[in-house]
Amino acid sequence: MSLAEKLQKAYGLGIWPEDPRTKEGYARYQASLNYFRKLLEHDWLGEMVRKKEITVLEICAGAGIGGVALARSLMDKKCIVKLILTDVREDVLRIGKKWGAEELGIDIEISCTDAREIHRLGVKADIILMYGYSATHFDPWEMINLLASVSETLHDDGLFIINEIDRVYRIFYEVGFKRVLPEKITEDKLIISIHAGYDVLRGIFRRAYLDLKNPKNHVILHNYYWNIAELAALIWLFFNDVDFVPLMRNIMGFLLAKEPRRKIGPEDIRTLPRMIQQK
Repeated sequence: MSLAEKLQKAYGLGIWPEDPRTKEGYARYQASLNYFRKLLEHDWLGEMVRKKEITVLEICAGAGIGGVALARSLMDKKCIVKLILTDVREDVLRIGKKWGAEELGIDIEISCTDAREIHRLGVKADIILMYGYSATHFDPWEMINLLASVSETLHDDGLFIINEIDRVYRIFYEVGFKRVLPEKITEDKLIISIHAGYDVLRGIFRRAYLDLKNPKNHVILHNYYWNIAELAALIWLFFNDVDFVPLMRNIMGFLLAKEPRRKIGPEDIRTLPRMIQQK
């Protein structure tokens, strides 16, 4: 099963609201607007706003809730925004294109592209956004590929913005790691996740997600539980400066990176090291 098929199946369970046309999804969009309005107070974004014409490229966009919310916030500052949504799932991108155009009053470009290959689009962006805790889908080896591709795609003064939560603190300290965890309980759904293994060389936890009312409809995802410091340090290798804007008890917020170094390009790390190739 391809990554796109796995993600489509997992998100189809309805654990994480991503369709802005639903009540839950639109509420998430409204909350996102508040987050981005706060973020625009950061001086790095203040410098960006002065450009007036800004290209925003969202990776792992889903239906574009984050990208549309950022674009709306920039447009409220009188900026002209070009928005490009990318994801590996074409069906949800089409939702984002139609809904986003209605919300913003502009045409939105979409591309079914893996975030690790975003440089192959041949576009240059002022801001690249990864919203909605999507870093968990990438282990450290994959994240290096992603960061190299992102830094190649940004303008020299471009910004990379990641919305993330400190999963180590949240999962292993506050909640405690659970082998079995209820994910969503409603009248129609009884969804749980189950620990399905750990890969030492990649650092990923395999987690099975299933609806007990339809147990054959399950999917196993690979998750990497990033903490903020670890992710920020890795990003810093690819950018001259990194900052963190907290939004919730200092464990959730936005990582901002500016001025790509471009010392390591996507092609330099296309071949994985021996320890991974031999798996």
